[in-house]
Amino acid sequence: MYAEWGVAMDDHQKLAKERYWLIIEGFGSFLTVVSQSEEFKGSLERIYKAYWDVGYQAGLKDGYAYSAQGLGRKETPLYNSRAKKQLSKLDKEFGEKTPALIEKILERPLMSIDELKSLLTPAGPSWPMSLSGDASQ
Repeated sequence: MYAEWGVAMDDHQKLAKERYWLIIEGFGSFLTVVSQSEEFKGSLERIYKAYWDVGYQAGLKDGYAYSAQGLGRKETPLYNSRAKKQLSKLDKEFGEKTPALIEKILERPLMSIDELKSLLTPAGPSWPMSLSGDASQ
């Protein structure tokens, strides 16, 4: 089967072990290293800070406008006393979540390469489109 790549029959067991490691540990290790890297975490932190700054500025602007109208905090249309709790809950859930793709791979560590490829191949309109929304790019 692998003779065309110079792999002898004795190497099949090694290939099977390496494939098993790649599926069981390799993908998860790769994702962990990437997601815990300073580049990734730093980028997310800068984006989060920018969103926070924009939200804060918009809140100040709206707060002054509502205050000028004589409205109290709870009378403003965007008042949400549960926002901080909701953010904490979502943050915790995000940290505990395992992506569905990883769960599928871990459920069937001996799946064929073709099955693995089908999980990793873009499939129709559910695959992320470009930022412009043009699927032809």
